[in-house]
Amino acid sequence: MILSIPGPEAVFRWWVSRMAELLPAVLRRDQRQDVRLPVRRDGTLEPGSLSRLPLPASRKKSLLSARPAPVGLVLPAGAILSRELTLPRAAAPHAVQTIGYDLDRLTPFRPENVVWTVTPTGKAFPLRNGQVGFRLLVAPRRSFEAAMQELAEHAVIPTHLRCEGMEGVLPLGTPSQVRKIRPSLLVLLGLALIAAPFIRQEISRLRLDHALSALSAEKQQAEALRRDIAGFTQGPAAIRREEHRLGSSLLVLQTLTQALPEETFLTELHFHEHHVSLEGQSAQATQLIGILEHRAAFSNAAFSGPITRSEDRRQDLFTLHADAPG
Repeated sequence: MILSIPGPEAVFRWWVSRMAELLPAVLRRDQRQDVRLPVRRDGTLEPGSLSRLPLPASRKKSLLSARPAPVGLVLPAGAILSRELTLPRAAAPHAVQTIGYDLDRLTPFRPENVVWTVTPTGKAFPLRNGQVGFRLLVAPRRSFEAAMQELAEHAVIPTHLRCEGMEGVLPLGTPSQVRKIRPSLLVLLGLALIAAPFIRQEISRLRLDHALSALSAEKQQAEALRRDIAGFTQGPAAIRREEHRLGSSLLVLQTLTQALPEETFLTELHFHEHHVSLEGQSAQATQLIGILEHRAAFSNAAFSGPITRSEDRRQDLFTLHADAPG
């Protein structure tokens, strides 16, 4: 009698199977069979289909709570269209996108009016080198929309579609849309991450420009005030400089008024760059040169012509010139 001793792998498989038998029934995979609800030709559920749904589970959850069984809709025969397709081996990894672009050409429906899926068939095509076979399943939405609305009223969301007399399951959803959105979102996120520093830099630059514009306006106001103040302060200084260079007519008039005797009257007075010319009448005309030089600080005083008598013989007519003080 020959005894066969099982190997380590066989012992391990036997031990796993024994442990699986000890698990609660709610955790075994064979307990999660899908609930199949038949759908009529008009898209509504068969009468009494809702009774097949499991009772709502208790709100209290635990590790031993069973997951809800998936719910599938069973459409009448012919409601799901099936078609065999071939694609080049290079396009096989992107079969969903490739077939999705030509879905309106491959089927008599628009993409937004159907639910579809594509799966590899695993068939070999020896006569077509580099070709891969796929199976396209398409179901019009009108064939099950009424059933979906009826189940939505009971808070039930089906996960897939089946068809009488056909193998395979059609998941509810549009794979082409799901596959297209993810790369675009990744690209947008990548662009946003790349552009974020530049956007912050541009915002900072705009803020600085705004602050500089405000400071520029204030600077212009300050410069205008400075020019006004400079004009107020520089005007008198310029006048004083000109008076010092050319002499002050007001100061000459004041000096002459205080220095000339009371009997002296001026008929003409010319003043130009410190040089004064006087014409008038005086009872003491011969004394005017001494008075101007000693009392009024004039210099180079002299008569421009002879002294003559007035018509009434009371005054002397004179014409003299001198340099004003300062």
